[in-house]
Order: sequence, then C-alpha cells, then structure tokens
Amino acid sequence: MYNRLRKVFSEEQIVVVGIVAEYNPFHNGHRLQIDYARKLNASQIIVAMSGSFTQRGEIACFDKYTRAKAALVGGADIIFEIPTIFATASAREFAAAGVRLLYNTGVVDTILFSAESNDKDMFIASAKKLVELESSGELDEHINSLVSEGKSYAFARAAALKNYLPEEILSSPNNILGLEYCRYIFANNLNLDINIMKRQGNNYNDLSLSGQLSSASAIRQHYKIHHEYDAVSDEAKAIYEQSTFVDSNDISAMLHYKLLTTSDFSKYLDCTSDLSDRIKNNLKDYVSFGQFCELLKTKNMEYSRISRVLCHILLDITEEDFTTAKDNGYITYLRMLGFSKNGSHILSKIKENGKCTILTSPDVDIIYPSEILSSEIYNAIIIEKTGASNPNEFTRKFDLVNL
Repeated sequence: MYNRLRKVFSEEQIVVVGIVAEYNPFHNGHRLQIDYARKLNASQIIVAMSGSFTQRGEIACFDKYTRAKAALVGGADIIFEIPTIFATASAREFAAAGVRLLYNTGVVDTILFSAESNDKDMFIASAKKLVELESSGELDEHINSLVSEGKSYAFARAAALKNYLPEEILSSPNNILGLEYCRYIFANNLNLDINIMKRQGNNYNDLSLSGQLSSASAIRQHYKIHHEYDAVSDEAKAIYEQSTFVDSNDISAMLHYKLLTTSDFSKYLDCTSDLSDRIKNNLKDYVSFGQFCELLKTKNMEYSRISRVLCHILLDITEEDFTTAKDNGYITYLRMLGFSKNGSHILSKIKENGKCTILTSPDVDIIYPSEILSSEIYNAIIIEKTGASNPNEFTRKFDLVNL
C-alpha cells in the first residue's frame, strides 16, 4: 500500500483526480490547483465540496450552486456535495468524508491536496505512524491523560501528536488536513494515490489580500469592507456578481431564536456539558453569531470549535445523528451539484462502478435531514437579503456547465 502511494506519474498515465474543497469562494489559488491536476494528466477532475455550511461552522459566502459553477468554469469537471453533517465536523471527519466520497465514485484514483509542505514522504510516514498509534491505543492513553487534567479533547489530541509527529506537519491547518486525508486512506486500505501541491500565497486565515494569490478569508473580508471581488478570475467575478454574498453573521437572528427555545445543548454534535452550560449562562449577552463565538471561547476551546457547535445546534445535528451517519460509512449517496461537458464523459463509469446512487435533486428518503434544513436556512437568508423569492432545493433547475 505504501509503495503504491509512492507511484511516479509518467507522461503516458491518465488519471482521474479527486479534490476535497470548500471553495468559499473559488479563487485563483484553487484555479492553480486545478491547473496542477491537469499537469498530472488528469482526464477528469472530480471535487467533493462543502454545501451551504463550512468546516469552520460558518455559512458559506455564496450558495453551493454558485460556488460549484465557478469551480466548473475554472476547470473542474464534476462537483459532488459533502453532506453538511460531515462538512461542518472536525478536520478529521471532514477529511474522512471527503476522501470516502471521492473513493465511492469508483473512478477517482488520485487524491490531490495543497499544503505548506509537498514532502510526500513526510506525509506518508506521518500518516502511517498515526494509524499505528491509534491501532495500538498509545495515542488514546496520552490523550486521556491530558483530558483528565481538564484539557479539551481537541487540545489534548493536538498536544499528544507533537510527541510523535514532525513539527512541520502539525504547523498549519492545511498540513493537518492533508495528514488526515492520508490517515484515512491508510487506515481503510483504500486503493488511492496521493499528490501534493505546495501552497502559494498568504496563509489560509490571513485577512489581508496579498496580490492575486490570496486566501479565501482575505477575499471575503475584502468584499465585506470594499464590496468588490479581488484575487479571483474575471469569469468567477462575473458569476459572483450575479449572486448574493452571505456573511457569517447573517444567521445571527435564526441562531438566537434556536438558542432561546432550546433547554439542553449537550445532545448536539461536539457540545460538551460544560459548553452547554456556558451557552445558557451567557445567552443574556448574545448579540450576534460572531460575537457569541468570541464570548464563549476559552484557552482550551477555540473559536472554530465553538462556531461548529453553534452551527450544529442551528441545523439540529446531534451526536446520535453523526454516529449513525458515520457508522453507515459516511457517504451513502452522491449529491451532484454540476458537471462540465468533459465531466459528462465519465458519468456512465461512475454509475457503473460507483458505490452510491447519484442524485441531481434531493430524495428525502435517502439524504440526511440536515441537508434539507441547511439549504432551507440558506434560501431563507437569500430571500431576506434580496426581498425576492428564490428556488429551493426541490425546484431549482440542475445546470450543466457546457465547456
């Protein structure tokens, strides 16, 4: 298995590349990654993309169809949606669901990701070590020891890993996410190769633009202040200008109502009893989503963990829901958001070789309930911001990007 991941791509090899992404929004750095995939002789590029909410627990800046279209115009071939229950989960579970989705297409053979380091040997060795630590129980012992001292699980796991893995691979969220992709591949013995593009531009969470290769966070922040799009292609800009920008605080009123009408939050995914009490005790000071996240965060519980929990409360995602979905293998259907003409050439192979049913519109008997709710919440916000009706999940026309 490990030798297979060291496979060297020859000029004659044709591969189907899979990418896990959020595209919040799709920008020049993402286009660079797609161009890189073409250099791997990718015949098709399939993307597993977050839908209405992101891994940070925030609502996406554009609806999923707008972001999918920008990616297709930017060179991707097929966009499938990562179910919200996993798209808003921890990096570990987000990575697992993304990789499983791409594997379940039955056609993807290479996972491509971007990271601060493109040292494939380091990622492979670290992922192998991580799987061994988890299998032996050694990592859990270290984590449990720190948790008993009052540390949060996320904090304890990050601290424990520093004793076993290179500092470089734990130095940035992109490296950690890449490690989790590799870990899931190894742990489940998936027949997938990996390739890594060294990330360019500023850090993923930098809020200041740094030229034409800027982070999604910086692009969103720039728009909120200046109401103009930068560091995106002209084609993407034209698509965004026809859509409605949504800010993370646009869910504030809905979330406030949900918090006021809920008595116990501990049943929701990632919400500890301590955090549940903190929410109840501080609810009188609630002003907005972002402000409340800042108010609730502590030394051992960072902003992103808080925002994910609040997102899970809003979307009614419980620990029980998550455990059931995970036990069912993460991905039980392939929700397609769009495809290009080039992508259409491989759809028949996905239908033939894929491990799940392809959906171009919601099937309430198959999809997770949080998918409908997250889409309806997004749609309600668009209607409120524009003052006009907007097609919902069941009435929206499925579009082919004819490229």
